[in-house]
Amino acid sequence: MSNKNIYFMGILANTDSSILKINLDRGFSIKSISENEGVDLVSTFESLPYSKTGNKLFIEFPCLNSSARELYFISNSFESIDESGFERWNAVAEFENKFLHSYLDPTIRLMRLFKEGNICMPLRYYYFIDDDGIPKSFTGSEMTLHISPNPKYTLEDSEVSDLDKFIRDTKLPFTESFLQLAFENFELSYQTHDMNLSFLSLMISLEILFHPSGQGELNYRISRNAAVLLGKDKKDSKEIKRKVKELYSKRSAIVHNGKSNSMDNEDLLKLRHYVRDSIKEFNKICKSKDDVLDLLDSLGFGEMP
Repeated sequence: MSNKNIYFMGILANTDSSILKINLDRGFSIKSISENEGVDLVSTFESLPYSKTGNKLFIEFPCLNSSARELYFISNSFESIDESGFERWNAVAEFENKFLHSYLDPTIRLMRLFKEGNICMPLRYYYFIDDDGIPKSFTGSEMTLHISPNPKYTLEDSEVSDLDKFIRDTKLPFTESFLQLAFENFELSYQTHDMNLSFLSLMISLEILFHPSGQGELNYRISRNAAVLLGKDKKDSKEIKRKVKELYSKRSAIVHNGKSNSMDNEDLLKLRHYVRDSIKEFNKICKSKDDVLDLLDSLGFGEMP
């Protein structure tokens, strides 16, 4: 009875070489591979012609960094008793439960919450090296949801340590159910191919966070609460209130009048920015929704501690 290494490879989409600056835990590391090497390897894994593999990596899933002509992937390895397929599958299942579901998947979700950019891992492979030194994949999976290719996830040098701290300090799922629901709608905005549906999922997040239950004046309540929470000073708060009210009016035009052309990509990114920052601020405050809204109601513009 002998042990044999099994290798994990998760190919990333919508990112550039700045992702290589991130250090992961639990044996995971982020690496790069040239365009040709990546296509050759996936072609071998999936027994696909070169052209179909290229279509998968560059069109179906936006994995190629075209400026550097390379792909980025997350790697790891573990051992399996090399005696039967059953033992190999057991080892994979244990690895997924212990490392992927509990650490890597939440880490990628937190990367999106940290800053704009739809970084994701649409292709995953498990493989071993045969006696001839050739990698042989025995299982893999791919994301079935739509993957928006823009904007690309990129990190400035000054953001690397902040992201590392954010990942360490933020735990998923969020303890407060309303915050987790807002976060799930935030994530949904990346996964749908329709811009209007993405916009509406973000508006749902904003309503979950800022609208007091049982009270009217939806536009006013949401825009004021967001302005108090996010505004750096009075001027900034007034601008946030104005912009959120404008975005909410566009939401109403979509929902009530069916005006699918009432918003654009700039509106979507601005709304996602407000939702992202709001989720992070609510999590920092670490109180119930009612307590946070009571706090916001008691404060004026630019008074948030």
